[in-house]
Amino acid sequence: MPPKNFTIATMNLRNLQIPGGLTYRGKKTKKKEFDGKIAWTASMLKELDADVIGFQELWHPDALEKAFKEAGLFTDYELISTLDSKGITVALAVKRPLNVVHSKWEREVPKELILKKSEKSFQFEPDYEIDINIDNFSRAVLRANVEIEEGLNVIFYVAHLKSKLPMDISRESYLDDDIKTHRTALGAALSTIRRTAEAAGLRVILNKTLRDTDIPVVLMGDLNDSHNSVTHSIITEDPSYRLFHKSRRGNRSDRGMYSVATMQKLRSLRDVYYTYIHDGFRESLDHILVSEQFYDHSRNRIWSFEETRVLNDHIDDKKGKGYASDHGVVVSKFRYDPADK
Repeated sequence: MPPKNFTIATMNLRNLQIPGGLTYRGKKTKKKEFDGKIAWTASMLKELDADVIGFQELWHPDALEKAFKEAGLFTDYELISTLDSKGITVALAVKRPLNVVHSKWEREVPKELILKKSEKSFQFEPDYEIDINIDNFSRAVLRANVEIEEGLNVIFYVAHLKSKLPMDISRESYLDDDIKTHRTALGAALSTIRRTAEAAGLRVILNKTLRDTDIPVVLMGDLNDSHNSVTHSIITEDPSYRLFHKSRRGNRSDRGMYSVATMQKLRSLRDVYYTYIHDGFRESLDHILVSEQFYDHSRNRIWSFEETRVLNDHIDDKKGKGYASDHGVVVSKFRYDPADK
């Protein structure tokens, strides 16, 4: 019988590609680099010993398979990965005897993602129009229905939203020197708009999955924003957390997604939660979000939250930067503990 207690992890692979394969800006992966990345990834997989692992920045399925083989874990897991025309993609590993019932890739944003504001229709409404058209996610979102035991399934989503890296402005804008001077600010704005739209697209998908159901849902991945960001708020829909015993907050949240980072902080004496360092600034870009079935105070609880760890020593270690991921790995444990009905 599959264990009802399980551990979830999310891991950015930092452009894991087979030798000779191309990554960002046409960079070709060298054999030495590949071997180093495989060795580091394999060591991390063994340390994690997680039941379900979401991956980001994978360029070729064979590279991930190689890491699991190097770790001696290839037969222990079912891997869900794909070759994508855009190159970079996400993946999922599910430890047997947990069973992947069904999986699919969400490449197009939901048709309900209409980001359009018309001219003002009320007296005090701002007089401007907005019309943003986005057809697909920058990286396809993976959805997998995983059977924990007969009659008990969890839907897992793995996502990798648009980064904060400024996008290239249009070719026409580059011809105008006055506009080109501001390309960094304009490119950063474009990236933010894109990431925010993708966050809204994820929320639409979650609404469809969660609303008026008791299906346990987990969303994990590199969302490229902190847990205090607007995009994070859009995705989670800011469910209530219970902060003292007599409070009824968190008793029910049909569509909310709870952050394991927040749940850990509510029981920690200090905050050392970060998964990424950029120019000396520490922030959390990698997240595990769970539905109310994983929240201790929900009347629909199935699992209790035990702990979250962030394996991030390697991003402070200069010696490991050549082959280690530049992101911390988030690991959360849950215990089977249904609420009394």
